[in-house]
Amino acid sequence: MSDDKSIFTELTHKSYPDQAKWYLNGFWSEGAQAEAENIWKFAHKFIELDQQNKKGGHKLDEFWSHKFLEDIKESHTVIALRNKLREANMQVNGNHMSLLEYLSFRYNKSLKAVAHAPQGEGDPREIEEAQAKLEAVQSALEAQRAQEEAVKQAEADQKAALADLNKQEEEYKTLVSSLETKSKDSAISLVQRNKAAAELSQVKSEDPLPLRKAKITSEATVRKLAKERKLAEEKTAQSEARFQEAVDFLEQVKRKGSVAFGSIWWMEKELHEAKKFLPKSKQ
Repeated sequence: MSDDKSIFTELTHKSYPDQAKWYLNGFWSEGAQAEAENIWKFAHKFIELDQQNKKGGHKLDEFWSHKFLEDIKESHTVIALRNKLREANMQVNGNHMSLLEYLSFRYNKSLKAVAHAPQGEGDPREIEEAQAKLEAVQSALEAQRAQEEAVKQAEADQKAALADLNKQEEEYKTLVSSLETKSKDSAISLVQRNKAAAELSQVKSEDPLPLRKAKITSEATVRKLAKERKLAEEKTAQSEARFQEAVDFLEQVKRKGSVAFGSIWWMEKELHEAKKFLPKSKQ
């Protein structure tokens, strides 16, 4: 039993996603497949509540454990849950709670069953390769999103520059029109008409500085926007290629059978979530 507990303790120190995949793999044909979506939600609730470690964390303290149970509308208190785990010799993190401890409690699995849960008979190197391809997709999508943000900022700059340019041009046209009218207005004195004509000549002789600046800013922004848009399109193409590569590889692994179905399901779910960030035409 002590060896089983040591194994179980070590498993509870895996990251939340890895704890979830261990459980899914081990009990896939014993109800875990039907509960996969719930287990996904539980894992991501742990990640959400782990303020410091997020996806890399492995346990919640007593306060956040209570918040987890409250959020999923679990009738047991965290103290009652810990007592149940203690009775089963499965409380291995003190007042903290790992995802695997919670799953074992929720689905009534023994320490020994979890510690020795089968993880599939396939080549683990293929699962590792699939995980690497998934991470490549996620990395590409992060780069794509960053580039899209840069493009959006450039577009905002362009819009602001054009608005400023239009404002300056409108003010210039209004001034010219006003001076032209005034220079020909027989209702005012000759001195006033001549003064207006002189001002008009001066205005027409050279663009006002703000207008020239607005034009330069607008032209520079257009060039910047074109470059950013091209980079964004390149990042999108890279994301699409990596996404399809990961999908194809997972299908290839699945066809071999006797694989870690929980891990495969988890990666497919992550790909499904990642797909939301691809262009709509590719979804």
